[in-house]
Amino acid sequence: MNKLTDQPNSPALLAADWEGLRTFAAFIESGSFSGAARVLGVTHATVSRRLQTLEHALHGPLFTRRGDDTELTRLGETVLSAAREMQAQTAQLARRLAGEDIRMEGKLRIASTEAMATMFLAPRLPALLERWPQLDIEFSMSHQTVSLARRDADLAIRFARPQDGDLIARKLGKISYFLCGSRERVAEWRAAPGSAPFIGFDDGVPDIPETQWLADHAGGNPVRFRSTSLVTQCMAARAGVGMALLPHFLLAPELELAAPDGGATSQPQLQREAWAVYHRDLRALPRLRAVLDWLEGCFAGESPV
Repeated sequence: MNKLTDQPNSPALLAADWEGLRTFAAFIESGSFSGAARVLGVTHATVSRRLQTLEHALHGPLFTRRGDDTELTRLGETVLSAAREMQAQTAQLARRLAGEDIRMEGKLRIASTEAMATMFLAPRLPALLERWPQLDIEFSMSHQTVSLARRDADLAIRFARPQDGDLIARKLGKISYFLCGSRERVAEWRAAPGSAPFIGFDDGVPDIPETQWLADHAGGNPVRFRSTSLVTQCMAARAGVGMALLPHFLLAPELELAAPDGGATSQPQLQREAWAVYHRDLRALPRLRAVLDWLEGCFAGESPV
């Protein structure tokens, strides 16, 4: 038996290449060579080479493959635990160093949905960058929740207050959602609500309030188009594909509100809270505070309709 499995702090493990350990952790977490390559921004061949080098340095196999399943060896379990601990320590150091940076300059990465980043935040960036021209703002747009502990982002906009004690949440405001469509589709909905075509979400987000609202109020209506992207849903609604439930910042002149009385209304069908969330290690970072103030201003100055 390879004695390394019982000695997580052995010289061989401590001397292992950090890139190899990081690659191994990414491979296990993503479940494939190609997934690890995407996470790390390298090629499939680089991932394979790093894992082979790591196994050679540690004198034993880290995993076995059975079809699409990956099974860790005892050595692999030990190495994965060590790699994750090193990742956590590295991320903690990065957060602390960032939190001690007193300059009002540099990069700040914001995790947000595509719709909010593209249609709500991006048009409002000039006000932030004119005041702080040395800032470098980056948007991370994904339907997957990013890890603030690993510094996947410095700040995230989320629709629920997190329960993690290491995270600080600041309430920004509420996002109002309205049922809308082209003039023809809205007229069709008013005439025959049960048969009007709708635009919905795909199966990737079954539990969000928007999906639940559509299920409760239009569960029997035909769905002509599905997409997780609200921007895509908006474009389809503008083209007359069907009725859609959209946030106020996506309401366009081509879209008419589906008010029951046939007129405009300020009453949304749904509202969701928006929170700015960041790790407590970054709470003193000046550029984070500047972006938080800007975000609050974006929401405070927004008129839903």
